[in-house]
Parts: sequence; structure tokens; C-alpha cells
Amino acid sequence: MSFYARLAVPLLFALPTFAAPTLPPDLGPLTLFDELKALPSEWTKASGNASESKLNVKIGLKQSNIQGLEQRLLEVATPGNADYGNWLSKEEIDSYVAPSAVNVALVKTWLALYGITDVTSPTSDWLAFSAPVSTMEALLGTQYDFYTHPSRKGAIPRTTQYSVPLLLHDVIDLVTPTTAFYRNLAPQKSVAAPESKRRTKRQSCTGTTITPKCLYQLYNVTYTSKGSQTVATTELIEVGAVHSDYASFAKQFSISSTLADFTDVSVSGGSNPGTSADEGTLEGNLDTQYMGAIARTFVKNQFLALGPSGESDQDFEDELANLASYLTSTSSPPSVVSTSYGGEEQAFSSSYMTRVCNEFMKAGSAGISVFFSSGDGGVGGNGEPSCNNGFYPVWPAVCPYSTAVGGTMFSSGKEVVANAQTSSGTFTPGGGFSNTFSTPSYQSSQVSKYITYLNGKYNGLYNAKGRGFPDISLASVNYQIVDGGSVEGVLGTSASSPTWAALVSLLNDYRHSQGKATLGFLNPLLYSATTGLNDITSGSNSGCNSKGFSATTGWDPASGLGSINFGKFLSNV
Repeated sequence: MSFYARLAVPLLFALPTFAAPTLPPDLGPLTLFDELKALPSEWTKASGNASESKLNVKIGLKQSNIQGLEQRLLEVATPGNADYGNWLSKEEIDSYVAPSAVNVALVKTWLALYGITDVTSPTSDWLAFSAPVSTMEALLGTQYDFYTHPSRKGAIPRTTQYSVPLLLHDVIDLVTPTTAFYRNLAPQKSVAAPESKRRTKRQSCTGTTITPKCLYQLYNVTYTSKGSQTVATTELIEVGAVHSDYASFAKQFSISSTLADFTDVSVSGGSNPGTSADEGTLEGNLDTQYMGAIARTFVKNQFLALGPSGESDQDFEDELANLASYLTSTSSPPSVVSTSYGGEEQAFSSSYMTRVCNEFMKAGSAGISVFFSSGDGGVGGNGEPSCNNGFYPVWPAVCPYSTAVGGTMFSSGKEVVANAQTSSGTFTPGGGFSNTFSTPSYQSSQVSKYITYLNGKYNGLYNAKGRGFPDISLASVNYQIVDGGSVEGVLGTSASSPTWAALVSLLNDYRHSQGKATLGFLNPLLYSATTGLNDITSGSNSGCNSKGFSATTGWDPASGLGSINFGKFLSNV
């Protein structure tokens, strides 16, 4: 299936002609580099002149030996290998990805022609600068417009296509922000009313109402953190977290008698906007509260606020690319990071996804475990009404160098694929097969078995040679959080992802106590684990008028490899 096979009728744009300097002959003519053929679902063009805005721009330069880094990562991430756990230093990673000095000079020459000379390098394979949208329109031969989405505040300037000089097509991976449209994979409120404080503390843990203490019981968490790890969740598109709600949650639900506050960390000028529930804090509160309570890391729970901030701020960036580059440029990265943010795969170019995914490869090589929610619309992506032209994989959960987390629930004491009513519809976890990334070696045998199990069912609706997701799952229904001072019940893979990440931080803390390195890129370990995973064999991830993929013995795209039995899984690490 082609990358854009499921897109609607292409949007046609009459692009203006810009007065631009004549390019040096050795750079070649300005030639189409990337094109989005249709807007992703629910995005709409807004009024206003985007040319008056300012962009914080990053250019990803082609990495010199990314295949070599991939091979090295699989060596150090695969249990049983002599180098297992010997994560790479920044200098070692740089030796694989640094572009040639000639290529860097070529791109800087191109930028200088448009007056862009204040260029920095966050890492050797990225260039960064600020420029007015009008300058970027001339540089890229395109037009930016404002776009809005119901899940985020304000409007952002984006374009649907852009060009670069022909010679630079083999020098550049991407220019951002341009064609990337994201939405928050936000949790939703449960239909069931939240439990009162007294009743929650008295009830037995059956899985119908989720608290940190209940999660410890359900998943046999037998280890108490010594506090050696730094963990992180992310604030994107101004989805904040409230410190007073965190304190209230810690008092009511935390396993620890005391739980230090989370720390706001500014990335690319971002700040935490969370001051009240009126500002859309459901996601941020869920993430920080469960990451802190499960990891029990005391003063090392970070909330990464990715810039820019403020509805009136005229700087706009691609927050996901910022997260990816931050993880390998900061001097003190977290050992685990969870993000509930994404979009349907067909809404992004393969070159963009490949480059950003390579950044997560770099993070994994440095010993960082990266987790993404698998989505809440089953095989229907972010809620598509029809799958007639194919199922909808969710990016960046499909990145083979991240760990994608699906969702389960408990029914009559049995853990099954989540299927629950929300305040606005039905929740089932995202899962399926990528149309961009091929099946990685670490999961090839498990994916092959599932394709055989399907026996031709859904042929033509998914890519049988694609990267399968999710990798693992966890309870995701009726988490008790505090939002706006009140206890709320929420659900979604936005709940299971930070919780899985927090559990891995406990594994990292245990390994630290044994003098071992962090688990880093986790997937080869998960797919080779001989014990400690609870196989989920009931339920399916329905979506867009389809029953979706069914759970069965072993890996499946409804529940991945299943959930965790922490006490048993310790023997793998």
C-alpha cells in the first residue's frame, strides 16, 4: 500500500511567486522536497496572515552512517550480546551521525543568501535558527497559513509543501516546522464516577478503579526505588500540569508517605501553563501524578515543557522534533520518558518520520527508554469513521526505536484488551502495522506468527511487512487522578504509557543497585523475555466500523506482548 493510499482528495494550493536571490549554479534549482497531499483529520485552515509570525527552525542534516548506528544499537540492546548495556557516549553517537563539513557549509551558504546567518548546532546533525515566516516562504518557495485543531489552543503556521535546492536533497533530511501536524492523544473522562477518597482506600483492588497502590498489587511490584533515576513526561501543545493537584494526589493516593513535587524543565523556551483545570490539564496531571507515584523518584520527576509557550507568542516550532533532539543534546537526560502525542501515519512524510525516528534511535543508544501511547481509536487511528481504504497506524508509536504502549482493562478478574465507554464514545487501544517502517528483526518472528494467525483476514487493509505495534500494554481504564482539586476517573493509553515508563524506571533503579546500566532501548529485551509478561488473549481493538485485530496467544496488535508481572520480570534484568 502506498504511503498516501488512504488520503482524501489532495488539497490544491496556488503558491505565490517570491522574489528570491539567484541560487549559485552548484546548488541547483529550487525543487519540491516534501508535500502533504491532504490535511489530517480535524485540522482546518484559520484566518490571519501567517507571514507576520516568527519560526524557530531546525534543519536535520543527513546522518553519515545511520545504518552503522542502528547495527551498534542492536548489539548493545540485545540481551546475551557481549556488549549488552554498554550504551554509547555522545561522542560515539556523533561519530555515526555527524555530516561532512562540506555539507554543513553548503546548507549555511544557502541560508546566508536569505540573510540567515545566526545559525547554531544543538548537535552536529542539526542546524537551528529563527526567521520570520516571510523569509521561510522565500527560502522554501512555499506559503504558510494558520491551522487549528480542537485539541490545542490557538493556531499554528504550517505549509503543505516546500522545496529546497536540488543539490541539497541529498544533504538534508527535513526542515521543520513545515508539514508536521500533531494532536494530543489525550485521556478522556471515564463514564463511571470516580471513587471517593475513603472508599478508594478501603476497596480491594479488582482493577475496576486504578490507583498507584492498586497497580502495585495488580502487577506484582515487589521492589522499592532507591531514588537513583530521573524520569520524565512531556508537555506539548500547552497541555500543562498543576503542582497543587499533584500535591493533593500525593496526599490521597501515593504509595509513599511523602512524594516530592515534580520539576518543570523548559525545552526550547517552553513553560508549564498549568494553573487550573480550565487550561486543559487532564493529560499533564495524569502523566506527572502516575509517573511520580509509581516511580517514587522523589525529586527526580521531570515535566518537560517544550516550547514555545503562550497563545500570543509568535514563535512556532515542531515540539516532537524538539523533544527528539533534546534527549541527545542535554547533559542530564532522563532514563525514561513518556509522551502521549501523535497523529495518523499517513499525515506525515516518510522522510520526516524516518529522521525523527532516527533521533529516538540515538536516544536509545544513549541508554534512554522512549515510550509513546499507541492511541485510543483502535485500528481507526485518531477516530476515523471508515477503514474502507485501510487501517490507520499512529505515528510516532510506529517508530521501531520507541516502545509503543497499548491498553487493557479488567473484566471479571481477567485482564483483556480495553474496550470502554468514555464521555464522548468508545475507547479501544491503537494497534496495527506501519506503512513506512518495515518489521524490525527483534519482533519479526512474533509478527510473522500473527500474520499466519490472521490467515488472510484484512488483506489489503494493513501492511503485513510493517513494524507491528503496540509492543506492550497495561491497565488503562478508570485511573483516579486529581484535576482542578477534584478526583476524576480517566482512561486511555495516555495512562498506560507513563505507568509502564515508571515501572521501567524501577527496573533501572534495581539495575543501578546491582552496578548495571539503564535498560535503554527496551524492545529487544521485551521480545526476548522468557518470563514476567502477562499474555493478553481476549478482546480486540475495534475502530472505524471494523472489529479490528484480535488478541491471541503471543504478540498481537491489540495488546502487544501483554502486560507485566514485575516480580517475575526482574529475573530478565
